Amino acid sequence: MKVIFKNLLKAIGIMCYFIILNFAYTRMNTDRLINDIEVFSGIFLVIGLVMLEIAYKKDSGKSAISGIELLVLSMHSLSINHIITFYKYDFRFYLLVSSYVFAIYYVLKSVIIYTKEKREYLKSLSDISEIVKEEPVKKEAKKRRKTKKVVKTSEDEIKKEEKKTNKEENKKEEKTETKVEVKKENKTKKENTVKKGKTSKAKKQENKEETKKVEKKTRKTKKEVEKND
Repeated sequence: MKVIFKNLLKAIGIMCYFIILNFAYTRMNTDRLINDIEVFSGIFLVIGLVMLEIAYKKDSGKSAISGIELLVLSMHSLSINHIITFYKYDFRFYLLVSSYVFAIYYVLKSVIIYTKEKREYLKSLSDISEIVKEEPVKKEAKKRRKTKKVVKTSEDEIKKEEKKTNKEENKKEEKTETKVEVKKENKTKKENTVKKGKTSKAKKQENKEETKKVEKKTRKTKKEVEKND
């Protein structure tokens, strides 16, 4: 809206400029009026060149357009006397038409700027509505992803706990098996020691009996020898 207001002010200012020239034509000498027009055109020319330099430095399109407009106004002001004398136009009528042309230009410019701004505003609203529509879908997708992640993490945790419990159970089973095996080995060792003790006792008894038998035989043989003698 500020740009439109500025363009309307420019149109009003240019119309006032041409109205002042038209009014001065009735009250002043033509030579003096032509000199004043040349001074105004020089001022417009300098301002336009300054605006173009500013636009070049700042890379601004708006200031460049305003500078070009001032250059056109200065060229038109310089060409007023030549066109009137060459084509034999009425001075007041020519200035009136010029003011209308510049006013129509600025009005059309303001209308075009207004329509562009309105289109951009409507596009921004449509983009916002699309973003608002897409946001719940994205949120639902994020929630689904989060739930999937939570489920996956819970499943992974359950699997880890199961693995831990299985490892602990396997360790306990291995410990119990090792204890049973140790007990069995101890029992077998005891049984073997007991058997060895029994066998050693039996062998001792057998040896004693054999020695007794041998002694008896030797006694009998001695007795028989004594009888024969």
